[in-house]
Amino acid sequence: MADSHTKDAFVEFDRVQKSYDGENLVVKDLNLSLPKGEFLTMLGPSGSGKTTCLMMLAGFETATHGDIRLDGQPINNIPPHKRGIGMVFQNY
Repeated sequence: MADSHTKDAFVEFDRVQKSYDGENLVVKDLNLSLPKGEFLTMLGPSGSGKTTCLMMLAGFETATHGDIRLDGQPINNIPPHKRGIGMVFQNY
């Protein structure tokens, strides 16, 4: 069986889900592969999971299911201060 992750991906979400209450999914089965240097804009209505995805990538939220990889390495269990990823919020 072949690897499920993309070899050229620098940031990868593989079947990522997030639930805050154990019942309702805020992020539903996100599959996303971004090569190094790629620019991505996330656009959607309030409550669609944009910030939650960024928070999971930065390590401030944990994925309920699935894997988040950075340069091919899983980062789900790496604390935020060791990921080298920052966030800037639109409003304070």
